Formats: sequence, structure tokens, C-alpha cells
Amino acid sequence: MKTSLFKRKIIDYLLSWKDKPNRKPLVLRGARQVGKTSTIKFFAENHFEDLVYINLDKSDHYEAFKTVKSLKDFKQVVSIIFKKQLISGKTLLFIDEIQNLPNLIDLLRFFYEEQPKLHVMAAGSLLEAIIQKEGLSMPVGRVEYAYLYPLDFFEFLQTKQETKLLDYLNSVGLNTNIPKAIHEQANKLFLEYSLIGGMPELVKTYLESDDYNSLLPLYASLLTSYKEDVYKYQSQANSKYIQFVIENAPFFAGSIYTYENFGNSLYKSREMSQAFNLLEKIMILNEVTATQSKKLPLSLKPKRPKKLLYLDVGLVNFKNNLQSQYINLNDLQDVYRGQIAEQVVGQNLLAQYLHQPANLHYWTKEKSKGSAEVDFCFVHLGQIVGVEVKSGSTTQLKSLMSFAKEVENPILVRVHKGHLETKKLKLNGKTHTFHSIPFYLVPRLTSLL
Repeated sequence: MKTSLFKRKIIDYLLSWKDKPNRKPLVLRGARQVGKTSTIKFFAENHFEDLVYINLDKSDHYEAFKTVKSLKDFKQVVSIIFKKQLISGKTLLFIDEIQNLPNLIDLLRFFYEEQPKLHVMAAGSLLEAIIQKEGLSMPVGRVEYAYLYPLDFFEFLQTKQETKLLDYLNSVGLNTNIPKAIHEQANKLFLEYSLIGGMPELVKTYLESDDYNSLLPLYASLLTSYKEDVYKYQSQANSKYIQFVIENAPFFAGSIYTYENFGNSLYKSREMSQAFNLLEKIMILNEVTATQSKKLPLSLKPKRPKKLLYLDVGLVNFKNNLQSQYINLNDLQDVYRGQIAEQVVGQNLLAQYLHQPANLHYWTKEKSKGSAEVDFCFVHLGQIVGVEVKSGSTTQLKSLMSFAKEVENPILVRVHKGHLETKKLKLNGKTHTFHSIPFYLVPRLTSLL
């Protein structure tokens, strides 16, 4: 099957960056193998006359630039060694794995100050970790960032060439009555996505082979590569903590955890917190922080246990040996105590944060006032949104109802396998709007609201 693998939603954001009058060099952040390089190449091929691609993982590229410290020298190397010209407005300069040469990180400042009309992009899977290890810094105020995650469900549909379904889902509004046949087909495809995940090369392999078993060595290889990368940015003494988290975090995806003795280890809170913090910086995982806020601005509770979202649900399924549970599956809530549903919804919410760090939390009631926990919480258009990932009826959503009673002017959302629906609920004399959103519409959650 031919795939449109590299048409990512971030392309639209990159186009707006391209046309900015006050544009800065753009650093694309994301974990290894989420598609940073292929996305930028696709962008260049379709929107520029020429691409100058420098990959600092290649020894000859590394050697060519390792002593370059000025724009003049940089251009001479590009001209003589690469036989290319950097032409403002026509050329995209892309420096891949830029963390390998700190002198080129410094040079981004001078591209902004001395040749601002040239389009410059950079990427690096381990960028933040190397910067922390070497005591480096990005040129403050001279670069901007974009963020790339695994494919969300809509990108998965694009890759499968389900264009008519995708166009339809992009057109629906909160009051649309989605026909039963379309609803069932979308749910079926979402279950397939929830099994495979959104790592681009694995999705491509699956669509070409139509054989899930062909992916198993690829999942294993990818997890191994993440563990091997640790030695590039950590000392031998600290690497064991990072590798332990990489290996064990998938078992806790979609659930609340604490640092102390994480994964039944004997590791202390300080050791684990540093490991989690670093892996979040390189986007292998995301720590969803608690909030108890009743009104804006949100006040976070960093000392409360956090919720773990791993990089990709496909890797989580592989590590937990959950593949067989998807056979004849009717409801994601039936897989792994419902944690897979939270993982896949969470990673789709994260994937919508293209130009800023993810600002996703979960809401919990103050301990003195009882027990209530809403799966996800974020701010949208000046309101606090509470999202519960559930099946069943509204009467079972005790935490979300508690959220509605406590929070000022809330938006209430249930994500489930059922139909798209909006209702009015009365609680404590107040009328609230309650939205039920099918799993397959999570990538459009904010636009629907």
C-alpha cells in the first residue's frame, strides 16, 4: 500500500513560520523516530526551491563544521564542500542533530541577527539532554521552537489514505448527528490505531505488510535505541536510573505514580525525579501534574503524585504484551484496567501542542474535601476543561460532577466509545453543558469546543 506518511499537521504551522516577517531560526523538538527529519524534508521539497541539509550524525558533515564559528566560514563550507548557495527566500537550511556541535547552536544567534531573511531550521532528538550535560544554552530570544509527537489519530487516517472519513470528521460540529455506520468504522480504526500506535516508521511498515507480528522486532529495537542513547548524555553512575525508567515506565502509562521506589525498585525519590525530568525533556514521556484549582490561573501541585504518559501507545502495548487483548475488543476501557484508554487519549491531546510545551494536567479535589480525580485538565479560551475518559452513563462520572461543582465556569467533557452528544446538566442549581466526545474525535477536541 502506498502511504502519505510525511504529510503531518505541523506542516501548516511551519508554513505560518515561513511567512512570518519577524521569523527566527526554528528548532523542532521531539523524541527519536517521531518523524522530525522526514517532516522537514517534506516541508522543504514542497515549499522551497532548494534544501541545504546538514546531518551532524554523519562523520563527514561533522568534520566539515566542527571548527566553524562564523557565518562567513559556514557559507564557505556550504559553497565549497556541499556545492550549494544559501539564498534568502529560496533556500531552507536544515541542521539535523545540532546538539552534536555546540558551535552551530551558537551560530543560530548570528543567523537571526545577520541574515534574518534566510529560513533556518534545526532538530535534535537529544538536544535538551546534551545541553544540560554540557552546560550549554540555546540563544535566548534568538530562536523559536515547535514540537513533534507520534502521529495522532487523524494523521494515522491520513497515512492510511482514509481521506473521505478524515474530511468528514474534520467537518463535524458538536451538534452533528454522525451516522451509525461512520461512527462504527471510525471506532474500528481508532482501535487499530490504539494497537499500532503512532510511530511513523512502524505505521508505515504495518500498512505495507498488514502484519502486526512484523512490528515486534521494530518495537524492541526502538526501545533498545532509547536505552543505548542514555550513554550519550549521562554518566555511567546515573545511566542506570534513566534506563530503568525507560524500561519500566510503559507499565505505568496512563496511571498515577510516585518517584519513591518507582517500579518496585529501591531507588529514592531524588534519583527517580531526575531521571523522569530528563526523559521528559527529550520527550520520551510526559509527566501530567496535578492541579486543585477552582478558577484561573491554574495552580499546580508538583509535589502530588503525577500521571505518566509514555511516548507512544504502541510501545506500551508491546512492553505489556497486550496485543492479544485487542482481538475482538469492543471497548478500550477493557484493556489494562482502562490505562490504555487514558494513554492514547493523553498522547493525542499532547500532539496538539505544536508551538509550545504541553500544558496538560489532571484535576484532583483537596484531600480534606473528599476524593475526586478528573483524568485530564487544561485551559481553553479562558475556561478550565475537565476531561474524563470513560464508558457508561453520565451518572457514573462522579469525579467530573465534583469538578463541575467546584470549578468556576467549567467545560465538561467525557471521552468514550459512544456517540457525539451535548446535554444540559443541573448541579447545585446551576446548568452545565456536558459534552460526550467519541475517542476518534479527540484530535479535534479543542476545535470542537
